[in-house]
Amino acid sequence: MRSLLLFCRVICRKSSFRYLSKAAGGKPPRQVPREKPAVRKRSPGGGGYPLLIIPLTTFALGTWQIQRRTWKLNLIQELEEKMRAEPIPLPSNLEDLKNMEYRRVKVTGTFDHSKELFIGPRSNTNEPETMGSARATTVGVHVVTPFKLSDRDETILVNRGHVPFTARPPQLRKEGQVDGEVELIGIVRLSDKGNMFGNDPLKDGYWLTRNVDEMADIAETAPVFIDADLQSTVKGGPQGGQTRVQLRNEHMTYIITWYALTVLTLWIWVRNYYSVRPHSSVIDFIKREHRKL
Repeated sequence: MRSLLLFCRVICRKSSFRYLSKAAGGKPPRQVPREKPAVRKRSPGGGGYPLLIIPLTTFALGTWQIQRRTWKLNLIQELEEKMRAEPIPLPSNLEDLKNMEYRRVKVTGTFDHSKELFIGPRSNTNEPETMGSARATTVGVHVVTPFKLSDRDETILVNRGHVPFTARPPQLRKEGQVDGEVELIGIVRLSDKGNMFGNDPLKDGYWLTRNVDEMADIAETAPVFIDADLQSTVKGGPQGGQTRVQLRNEHMTYIITWYALTVLTLWIWVRNYYSVRPHSSVIDFIKREHRKL
């Protein structure tokens, strides 16, 4: 029985082969190789080439951000060098201070603690950092006090430093309310950019950002503001040295973004408009080998 089944299977295979051979004129069908790719690409002419302006533009923006980052890093280094330079006397013309931000100056005078102002909430920049660069600090305020200069009939604003919110009332830090003439070194500061949220300092009790003109108007001083350095700190008083160079520097993120868009848009353009065709010698070789079959 098994032998009979094998015989029938062989007969069926031979019959099928003969039928296919007759249908093809006695010869197996021949396949002609295509000289063009199976999937035709659109020609980049007309509407294709103008689209290259997208990757070219993103590449130019990425290169521009590299230049901007270099400029920003040099500016930050320049400001930090100003903060480390030897202090100079406060200029006689206070208007000159508008071009001297982050410059160290030396002043002598007396504090008027009855007109203290506050900027907050602020962290203490002198406290150690924890994981993620977050400072393990008690949130507080910067104490800004009018300072009557000894060598002239003018009063300026001095940021004495940081105190916790719990120590904001002056009566809780009487020990740190310095009386008499003092000499200190401070860093010239200008007004911050406007705060998008805004606040009413007379109602809230503190400014969210440093507004020199507004604070000077309320305290009846000249519109001059300096941050006292760390050496000005006295026992029981605000901790000085709260100046930080704060310049927005996100150019590396922009560089990565623009160059990534350049690669992506160029890859999309090539995929849609550029077709790599086989070399003519390859096609001739395939034809010759096919004729030998």
